Amino acid sequence: MKKLINTAFLFLLIIGGSACQDELDNELFQKYSYLNKNGWKECEVKIKEDNTGILLLDFGINGSSENGKNVVITITNDPDTLEGYNFDRYKFQYDSYYPELPTSCYTFDQEAYIIPAGQLKTTASIRIDLNQIQDIYNDYVLPIKISSSIGEPIGPDKYSKLLANIKFTNKFSGVYSGNGKLTIEETGQNTATGSAKLYAISQNACFMYAGNATSETDPANYKKYILNVSFSDNEKITITDPVGKLDLETMKATIAREYKYHNTDTRYYIETSVLDLKYKYRNQSERDHRMLIFEGKHTLTRNVLRSEYPNVIVKEE
Repeated sequence: MKKLINTAFLFLLIIGGSACQDELDNELFQKYSYLNKNGWKECEVKIKEDNTGILLLDFGINGSSENGKNVVITITNDPDTLEGYNFDRYKFQYDSYYPELPTSCYTFDQEAYIIPAGQLKTTASIRIDLNQIQDIYNDYVLPIKISSSIGEPIGPDKYSKLLANIKFTNKFSGVYSGNGKLTIEETGQNTATGSAKLYAISQNACFMYAGNATSETDPANYKKYILNVSFSDNEKITITDPVGKLDLETMKATIAREYKYHNTDTRYYIETSVLDLKYKYRNQSERDHRMLIFEGKHTLTRNVLRSEYPNVIVKEE
């Protein structure tokens, strides 16, 4: 008798387990629409020849079952979330707040985006026009949120909102490793400096901060040291002072590039760029206006698509 009871119990357990499994297979999670990139994200935007760039945003439908309906999503800018982020991070240090990318300089490619039945994602294309940005040297954030979702509800804020910290890029921008030297012309006293960073502002131009000035080391004054770095078709470098207060004198400014075949991926070359700079500028400290001399050689190595470099000379191993 005990054996029969155990057998019956096992049968019921199997049937019940199968029913639960069918239910789990049908829908494991609550469905909702969400942004594939969410929260705080650094988003690279490559600058094109017309001085615009495209930020791509993917939308998705959460859940474990197939999407059986058309889901219509709209997005909008979200300054309140950026304001909250700035306050949480910097409190009353207003000078450190990230500025919002002006709404006048970007457009969405559609008014609404459809995730068709049977599919789980779609993509929005946001066109950013750098010609419309008045202060190109700012570190902008584009705050985005899903404003409506027809067919499935909007997901929680942490999945449906994005603070896109826009990082414009071109063929010359990036962090160049290596060391430099900063010398006080009057005394000959010098200080070692670290890596160099170029920030893209157009297809063939970047900006950098003179000497060892950075937003971290001198948050109150670093923007006084902005230098524009332009590259001609033959990659000749011109350095200028956009503010006109640095008494800038360029002594050397070259970039040498070398290309090798990628070892494992035929789509790419390995590009090595050596940036060699020497220039003189005036210190902007309230107490010290002596001339400073910066000199340094820095290197950037990265993979580049062969299709974008059709005429380069490739060094054989």
